Amino acid sequence: MPANILTDLKKGKLKKTRIIPAGLAVVLIISLITACNKKADQVGLGLQPASQELSVVFDNNSGLVAYSIREDSVRTDANAIKTGMVGGMIDPVFGRTNAEIFTQLRLSENGHNFGEGAQLDSIILSLGYSGFYGDTMTQQTVRVYEISEDMNPDTTYYSNQSISDFGVELAAYTFTPRPGDTLVIDSVPQQPQLRIPLSSAFGQQLIDADDAVYDDNESWLEFMKGLHIAADPAVGEGGIMLFDMLESATVMTIYYRSADNEDTLSFEFLSNNNCARFTAFDHNDYMEATAGLRAQIIDGDTSGGSEIFYLQAMGGVKAQLRLPDIKEYFADGPVSINQAKLIFNIYNDGADLTPPPQLALAMVDEDGDYLPIADASEVSSYYGGFLSENEDSYFFRISEHVQQVLSGTTPNYPLVLLVQGASFRANRVVLNGPEATMNSDDRMILEVTYTKVN
Repeated sequence: MPANILTDLKKGKLKKTRIIPAGLAVVLIISLITACNKKADQVGLGLQPASQELSVVFDNNSGLVAYSIREDSVRTDANAIKTGMVGGMIDPVFGRTNAEIFTQLRLSENGHNFGEGAQLDSIILSLGYSGFYGDTMTQQTVRVYEISEDMNPDTTYYSNQSISDFGVELAAYTFTPRPGDTLVIDSVPQQPQLRIPLSSAFGQQLIDADDAVYDDNESWLEFMKGLHIAADPAVGEGGIMLFDMLESATVMTIYYRSADNEDTLSFEFLSNNNCARFTAFDHNDYMEATAGLRAQIIDGDTSGGSEIFYLQAMGGVKAQLRLPDIKEYFADGPVSINQAKLIFNIYNDGADLTPPPQLALAMVDEDGDYLPIADASEVSSYYGGFLSENEDSYFFRISEHVQQVLSGTTPNYPLVLLVQGASFRANRVVLNGPEATMNSDDRMILEVTYTKVN
């Protein structure tokens, strides 16, 4: 299944430029450059004086296209990521989102015996914070259920899946998230974590289970298949809590006393690499999203992408891009591409939400499969995709890709743009499109610098 990826600006004319098509000379130049191991931004340099380097800016008027589409799902199982996400939020642009975790827990040791007449003090499910996205001032209510069907650590799980549970609440815990607060437990400082008290009846049931249940993890998982950790829909802005499912703070602990020991004892059930788990996301079919977003991803009206388009992690929204017909613009003679740079400027939608730290870009072939762009093999600082220091833009250098399209060695496939790490991030962003009449200076462009080949 594909990973994730995709697509507004001002009407603009091409800059003063000379136009030249691809031919055998271009292929020879590419071979020479490769042999000399030059960087992609040095293609064509030295062939002409610097004053003869030419540039052209492609936007909506010259065939650059961008628009948003829905993502089907993203892979979120334990073999792909270590992050679990829980919470409910309402985004003023993207609408309502809920995240929930389905996970196994495993024995911290085989053959544990709680002792004769053991009685529960408490049972706590703790989840170690690794991040938060949204409003930490909004209260959340998390509910926990016991899973009723098997999970398999070797199975690939996606964000649009679900696992059935028994429908009996083991917890209904309301709290205000504190992802940055250190906790002190038994006089010992602990990393920030969410601590959910579970049902005493459930805890005593685990203590009273037959000793054979604790012989090994196979017996244990047959008895208690796992937990479903869900959040109520947000009231207010809300937010998504990110948890490190491999941290020592992520654990279920039974505190108890036995007839032959008056001290409080404990036993832990671990969240580790051997546990099957995944995160599921629900965007409520974007019923609460803005009309502009719904027009693109629900109604299929791609024209709106010329003004603004949208990206959202959590198996939400990606963008489809199409580059201009490069061969048409360089039809008068062979050229060598010095630099081709796709530039995306962020549209200010008024929401106080952090854009994704990184985007990803790929080609989409005839079968819908994602293919890497040639420039992606360059060092990441050169290739790009990162949020700028000013947090207002992104860029990708795709010089080699454009040269290959121009020479005919790579088809001018559509491109897909998406949030990098959409399986374990909650960020979203709105971008100016290649027409962006309201923000013409910040429109999406493909800026190409080239040298004419004599």
